[in-house]
Amino acid sequence: MKLFDVVPGNFFSVLSSGNREIYFDALMILHEMFKFELNIRVDDYISSLISILEDRAFELEEDDEAQEGGLTLSGKARLILNRFVKTGWVDKEFLDGSFIEIITPRSYAIPIMKILSDFGNNSLQEYNSLVFATFSGLKQAKTENESHMYEAVLSARANTEQLQYALRTLYHGIRGFLRGIVEQQDVNLLLQDHFGEYKKMSDRIYHPIKTMDSVHRYMGPIQSLLTDILADESLMKTMRDRAINIKKYDDEAEADEEIIKAIDYILDAYQTVGDLVSEIDRKHSTYTKSSIEKIQYLMTADQTIKGKLAELLKTYASMTDDKRDQLADIMEKTIRVNRQEFFDSQSLYHKNVKSRRVERTPLAVDLDDSFTDLAEGYLLEQIKNRYSAAKVRAFVDSLFINGVSRIETKDIQISGDSDFILLILAVIRQNDRGMPYTVEIGEGRIQQNGYAIPNMAIIKKEVPSNVE
Repeated sequence: MKLFDVVPGNFFSVLSSGNREIYFDALMILHEMFKFELNIRVDDYISSLISILEDRAFELEEDDEAQEGGLTLSGKARLILNRFVKTGWVDKEFLDGSFIEIITPRSYAIPIMKILSDFGNNSLQEYNSLVFATFSGLKQAKTENESHMYEAVLSARANTEQLQYALRTLYHGIRGFLRGIVEQQDVNLLLQDHFGEYKKMSDRIYHPIKTMDSVHRYMGPIQSLLTDILADESLMKTMRDRAINIKKYDDEAEADEEIIKAIDYILDAYQTVGDLVSEIDRKHSTYTKSSIEKIQYLMTADQTIKGKLAELLKTYASMTDDKRDQLADIMEKTIRVNRQEFFDSQSLYHKNVKSRRVERTPLAVDLDDSFTDLAEGYLLEQIKNRYSAAKVRAFVDSLFINGVSRIETKDIQISGDSDFILLILAVIRQNDRGMPYTVEIGEGRIQQNGYAIPNMAIIKKEVPSNVE
């Protein structure tokens, strides 16, 4: 479905017109009334609009039916409401059983108003509550009420999606502050950003991540709960039955696919969330260092020869050609500066400095098995991060085509390195909870498309038809 199949074509015109600031404030008033009132009366909304229209210039739109000279505050307010009706933000109707006019926001306009409200109040997202809510929901369903485990898994997935989205927003928000350091040349504004906006974000978001530690504290228990759920066929059947009753799936396979996808998404997300937090930590350190260095530079640049020369060169770069020539003449008369007209292959050449080769005893190589084990463990961890459990499971499922439940090595098609790595991980992770297959290793190897593969068979586990 396309966007403008849902919203009118002129829906966003109120945010690009000459009255956009007034329209924005009017939408925020409407959003506040929507949060606290079930039926928004037209008279109440008009009265609220009048309070923001005093001493503000309002331009008539082309299709507004009014004379600019005779407009009262009430008339301007009604024009704003009519504009929202024309552009598809709201509808006007009568309250049931009366002649009282009320405003009904369109369903697609409500989330847009919420987004605009978040922009307007600079709201900050709390992350720790999302992780704790995920853990507590799964834990409570597992220990107290397994019949609602399906809802707990769906809620956990929604919280995890919001957590991933919020953490990435935080990461790119820090990058935005970094760009501001480069562009900002006023030390007072830079100090205001650093000790004002960024400190507020750091105190409310970044600092709790590093001190409360909810992400790292509950990451392991959440993964353990989910793997236990995958391994518990009785609980999986309860969830499938619940999903069929709620969403009316045609068969159990369709419901089972949704449940497994949700669990795999959460497992994969928490597999990488630690790296995401570490990357945010590095960006925070980079911002702090860059901000301090830029502040020090701006505070001392005009007191040193280096700073004055840098300011001259920056001014020279921003001038037109005629002004540059004038400034270059002044600089040539007062300071010794040469203009570089061209460069050739020799301009960037540095002569090699020869050194005498000295024969020495080669250094002994310490063959430490612990380092080898550490390197192998790191390599496997990197592979697991790239090839998630969902990808491994999907790869194995793709092998069982046409209803087969057993496939031999000679029948497995390896098209490239990705398939080869997934096959290796399928063998390694066969004993993980929730993996619906087993592997039997035979003797010898078989060549497939240039890859040497052990002679083995992958067997699909039988799912009990009726589980008590």
